[in-house]
Parts: sequence; structure tokens; C-alpha cells
Amino acid sequence: MANYPVGLGNSKISILVTDDAELEPVVMTIYTVHMYRESRPILPMFGDHVMCSFLQDCGLQVQPGRSCGLQPFIESQNSFQTCSSGHEPGRWVVPCLSCSDNRTCDWREVAWQPDGCYHPLVDRPLLQDCMTDRKVLFIGDSTNRGMMYFLMERVNSSLEDWGKAHDLLVYRNLNLGRTLVSYSYYPQFWLEKKLRPTFRQALMQLLNRSRPLLNSNRTVLVVGGVQWLNTAHLRTVREVLHRESLSEVLVLVKSLGMGFHLPVDGIRSLSLKAIQELYRENQNIITTAKHYGYEVIDTFSITMGRYKEFLQGRCACHFHEVEKLWSSTVSTTNRTRTTRTGPGLSSQSAVLDTDQEAWPKALSYHDPGLGLVHSAPLLLLQNSKWSEAELTPPGGSSSRHQGRRVLLFTLTRTGPGPDQD
Repeated sequence: MANYPVGLGNSKISILVTDDAELEPVVMTIYTVHMYRESRPILPMFGDHVMCSFLQDCGLQVQPGRSCGLQPFIESQNSFQTCSSGHEPGRWVVPCLSCSDNRTCDWREVAWQPDGCYHPLVDRPLLQDCMTDRKVLFIGDSTNRGMMYFLMERVNSSLEDWGKAHDLLVYRNLNLGRTLVSYSYYPQFWLEKKLRPTFRQALMQLLNRSRPLLNSNRTVLVVGGVQWLNTAHLRTVREVLHRESLSEVLVLVKSLGMGFHLPVDGIRSLSLKAIQELYRENQNIITTAKHYGYEVIDTFSITMGRYKEFLQGRCACHFHEVEKLWSSTVSTTNRTRTTRTGPGLSSQSAVLDTDQEAWPKALSYHDPGLGLVHSAPLLLLQNSKWSEAELTPPGGSSSRHQGRRVLLFTLTRTGPGPDQD
């Protein structure tokens, strides 16, 4: 009996029939099973409804002393203030006919709500202006890569280059050539342990491939992954940046996230106790990052309450997906071109990927942000240009953010909700 996780949407499972009579098994035939996992039914809100909230699912109580399942939502008087960080505690909020029955909710309207503040979604022209003359470097696993693609689409209005890269990528013509984005996959888990590049080696190659770099907030380093990150990695970041005279760059730490909670063959599986220990480690990461002056996005708290809503993948840790879009015309104003090295880390010069002109003219990609806000953080920026008018929510009080770091978030995401029991 084999266990295989079935995520939301389409999943493809291959069953191999082998002949074990030889020394090496021979594949005789392959059966492919296509499965589609639906979200819970959505009940549109036509009339009276109440706002409900939830912190964690009753099926997996990571914080035993706190409530689980839907609870009546009590809005704070300070909800119209802009959040000052990305690790503000919060909860998911959704409209329902009754907080005692999650089948009466409109799950299309579920949104992450920090306690006492909100994260503004900046309009594209302002985002493009803020991204001008910046270099954004990502190092981490596929969850960090998803954040990168989400940012690229938000800046460019389209995503014409996408792939499950496990090497090093450099995008030099983002935002009409005014912004550079680079990415290094870490850790390279498929290699033998003694052959895997260290985190320090991966970070150094990313820095070298992205040079020249300014020692200011015009250089942004985004570090994070599902469950490999620890405080030792943050110390390495600090040491490397100091040695490379880059101690003033803006560092954004994406904390840990849910995943590996299902008993899947061939990969590790976490018990409830192990997940609770992971939550404590996540708090240590946040504390250490703040001590170093780094910004933090707490994705563990965000994914904790909706851990069942993963998409395809054996780790049950992906909460975003990229889909193909076909159209009669594709804009060529903001096209992305990739330079990549790989597979693996290499000191050799980069090989230019196939030019974008070789891509089908009608094909582009889109990250619809399905699932959670896990993939939604765009960037922490130091921007003195943002004025009161640009950051004032409808009906809310203004708050000037001259010279302060502002966290950009897209909060509304679709998907089912928590179990009540």
C-alpha cells in the first residue's frame, strides 16, 4: 500500500508495473491516474452575514492553548493602520451565515487579517517606480521561487518565463530593464550530502552573479524556505554580507511553513509534536532575524490554519501555482529574459537561455495566487516617495510612511476553510 498526497486541483499519479526477475527491475507498463480534488462548496453572500475568523484548524492544533475552527470576528479599532512589519499576528477572516457551520461561508472572500493593522497592495505604477534601480535576490526552495514569480508578474503585468528551476537564474530586463531579479535554489536535496553546495557557497554565487551590488536598500536579499531554514543560516547571511561590505542591504526573511504533515512514502513525515516544535523554531527564527535588523514574513502562522489546502506535490507544502495563459496577442513591452547556470552551482560563465522570441507568441504564464497568501508577499521596500494619499485606505485614517519600510501584500485568496472538529 502506497500513500500519495492529493492536492487541490489536478493531480497526476503514475503507477509503474515492473518485472523484478532481473537484477535491475524493468518497467513493463505505466498506468496514469488523473485526479481532481475540489474545494469545499461556496455559498455566495446575498443578504445578511457575519464575519468569522480562524487561527488554526481543529484537526491539527499547533497551539493547544488557543482556539480552533471558526469564531466570531471582532475587528480592531486600529485595523486601518498600515502594518509596520510582516510578522504581525493575525487570523483568516471569511463571511458566513453562521460561524458554527463552515459550509455557510463564501470561501472566495477569505483573507488574511493581521491583528490591528493591514498590508496595502500597491498599484502597479507605484510598484514599478519603487522597483526602479533595485536588485532583488532570492535564495531558497520552491516556495521562495513562487514568491519571485509572483513579484515578477506584479511588476511586469505578465509572466512570460517560468519553470521549476533548481539552479541559478538571473532576470536582467524586468521592469523595462530597470530592475534585476536573481534566484538560487537551496538546498539541493537530490545530491548526496557530501556533494551538496553549502548555504554559504550558494549565497556567494548568487551575490557574485548579481553584481555590481549597492550597499544600501537598493539591494534586497530574500531568504527562506519551507522547513530547512534555521538561525544558523541567518548568522551565515550576516557574516557573508559583512565580509562582502553589504551589511546595509535590505534582508527579508520568509519564515517556515506548513508541509510534510502527511505520511507519504519516500519522504519524511512530521508528527503533531514535531510540528509544534517547528512552530517554536519558527519563533526563534523571527526573534533572531529581528535582532539582526532583518524584516520577516511569518508564513508559518499564515499556512498553519489552512494546511489542508496544499496543491500538488509530495511535500504537501505548496500553496501557489502558475498556470499557462493563451491569447491572440502577447505584450512585448515588459518581457523577461533568463540567464541561468546549472544544473548545480558552477563558477563557469552563464549560458543564455533560449531567447524569448523563441517562445510561442500566444503563450504566457500567470500566478493566480490560488491557495494561500504564502506566495503573495511582494517585497519589503524602503521608500521615501510614498505619501499619505497613496497609503490611506478607503475610509481609514492616514499614516505617513516617509523613510519607513513598507510591506506589500496581496491578501485575498481563495480556498476552503478549517474543520470545526
